[in-house]
This record gives sequence, structure tokens and C-alpha cells, in this order.
Amino acid sequence: MHDDKFDSFLSNSLKASELEVKTPINELEQMIIEKITVNKQKKKQKQRRMIQIAAAVILLIGIAGAAFFPEPVYALKKQFFQTILNIGKSINISLNSDADQLQLHNKIAGEVAAIQEDTPFKILVPQYIPPGFNLESVKQSATDEKASIVMSFTAPNANILFTQTSITDKFSSSVNVDAQQAKTKKVQIDKYEGNLITFEDGSANLLWITDDHLMCQIFGDISSDQATEMANSIK
Repeated sequence: MHDDKFDSFLSNSLKASELEVKTPINELEQMIIEKITVNKQKKKQKQRRMIQIAAAVILLIGIAGAAFFPEPVYALKKQFFQTILNIGKSINISLNSDADQLQLHNKIAGEVAAIQEDTPFKILVPQYIPPGFNLESVKQSATDEKASIVMSFTAPNANILFTQTSITDKFSSSVNVDAQQAKTKKVQIDKYEGNLITFEDGSANLLWITDDHLMCQIFGDISSDQATEMANSIK
């Protein structure tokens, strides 16, 4: 755009916007040109930095690939995976935790499948197991008159038992506890009402009865919150 046309354009724009400007047009032109020049320089600097960073990353990957992995595609994949794993230990811990949980649930499923055929009711399985606990066994109780299944979970210096016992329609039970040693309260387990007992040593005992006439109980070295979460995860 020629200078005379630019002056006319600028003047008309200011008038159209009803802006009163006392600064001469030529000074305004100079200010606008300086602003445009500065913005262009900043944009170029930003683009230059991005190019430099990208070049550095590509060079780093290329050097690592050439030094350790002769196959370019494999080297690139390996570098990306390593970068992801190095973002933080938390990711690695999360991945390991998921793998451990999957292995634990597969082990429980295998133990349950081995005795389900000889059990007169569908064996319930908790989907949540407190961190640090592993399955010790899933067994039919040989001492109870009614069919009973006992799942045992262990951790260093800790144990949790989850029992499920077939009961009659008219079954009733009561629990007496020392108020100085334990506290009791009602909790909701899915659609059932459960009785939760928490002891001074930090252990807990949670008991409830299902519509299928199963008396379920979780007790051992487990907190009240963990016991409730474990009970609500049962399928």
C-alpha cells in the first residue's frame, strides 16, 4: 500500500470509529509500523525456538538410536517408551499395581472355579482387595454344618478372612462386644444392612446377610473403610 493511500486509510478508519487523536498521522504511522515490526520479530523468535527444540529432540533420538539400536524404527519406538516410563515413578507404580491386581483376580477366579461345582451357591468374589494383600487360599470349610467358603488373604503380619455361609430362612444372630474395646454401627452394603465392629487395635469385623440366604463376613487386620469398600465390591 502506498503512503498516500495508507494515510487516507488510517484517517478514515479513525473517523469511522469516532476516535479523536491529536497525534499527527505520520507519527501514528511510525508507531504502528514499529508495533508490527516488533510482533513479527517475536513471532519469528518463537518459531525459531520451536524449530531448535524439535531439532534437538530429533538429534537426541537419532544419536540414541544409532548408538544402541541399529534398526531406526525399533530405536524410535524404544525411545518413546523409555521417555514415557521416565516421566515419573508414579506411572511405573501404577502399571505394576494394575498388573498385580489382574494377577490377583485371575488367581482368585481360578481357585473359585475349582470348587464352584461342589458348592450349592454361587461363590461371591470381592473385586477390591486392600493394597499389599495376596490370596492365600479359597477353601470349603470342613467344620461347619452348612456349606461355607473361606477366602484367606495375607500380607506381612496381617490377615483378612472373607467367609460366606449358607443359612436357613429363620436364621438369626447376635454379637456381644465390650464397649470399651470395640464400637459397632450399621453400614450399607449395596442394598443390604450390615453390622460393622471396629476394635481398638485397628481391626474390623463386618457381617451382613444377602437375599440368597448367605451370611457374609469380613474380618481381620483391615480398617473399617477398607472392609466396607471390599464388601461393596463383591460380585
